Order: sequence, then structure tokens, then C-alpha cells
Amino acid sequence: IGDFVGYILFGLQLFLHKYVYCIFSTGQVSAVTFQQSPPQLVAEKSEVQINCSHNDGNLALMLWYQHMKENQSMTLIGYGYQNTRQTFEGQFEKQFKLTRGSATTGTLTIPSAELSHSAVYFCAASTQ
Repeated sequence: IGDFVGYILFGLQLFLHKYVYCIFSTGQVSAVTFQQSPPQLVAEKSEVQINCSHNDGNLALMLWYQHMKENQSMTLIGYGYQNTRQTFEGQFEKQFKLTRGSATTGTLTIPSAELSHSAVYFCAASTQ
């Protein structure tokens, strides 16, 4: 996919087997500022939307990663440019939806949150 600049977005954790608790933070990487949704608490089976935006229009490719607590590495969920079909890795297309609002904004949607979605999710941006 190429080198990417930036991530630092949000964590998604599930508590009490009934709720999804989303923690979001703002970060700056290589002089690119990323912003994301405020924290939210949603019931299991609810739709969860995580928004990502950054301030560098040259970074047109947006990538989304999942980091499960038991793994040491991040797994690529998918990626894409504005006005194109988003590309998913493996089984993720059945579990997630990726949309792009512009060259600098995008959304990861979990249509029906499950305990198995408990993870930290990262957004990244790249020129290619």
C-alpha cells in the first residue's frame, strides 16, 4: 500500500457483555493533525460509527487497522480513496463498512457491534 503517515484514533472496548464503550483521542503525527469522534457508549448490536479526519489533502488514501488485545500486530481492515470503492481485507467486508466523505475524511462503521469487535482501531493516511 505504501508508506502511511499518521494514526492515533480511538479504542473500542466492550464492557459487561452488553455495551460498547468507545474512547477517542486526538493526535498529531508528522505535522498532520488527525481528529475523530467524541466518546460514545452504545448497546451491543448497535451501529457504531468512527469518524476520521486530517488536515493534509495530499494524503488521499485512508487506511483502517484493527489491533486485538491478544495480538502483537495490527491487522489491515481496508483502505480506499474518495469516490472509489473501498477495498477490504479478508473477512472484514462482512463485518465493517468504510466510507469517504472527502479526501481528508472517512468513516469506519460497525453495523452491529459484537463482543468480538472489542479492539483498538486505527486510521492512517497516505499519498499512495
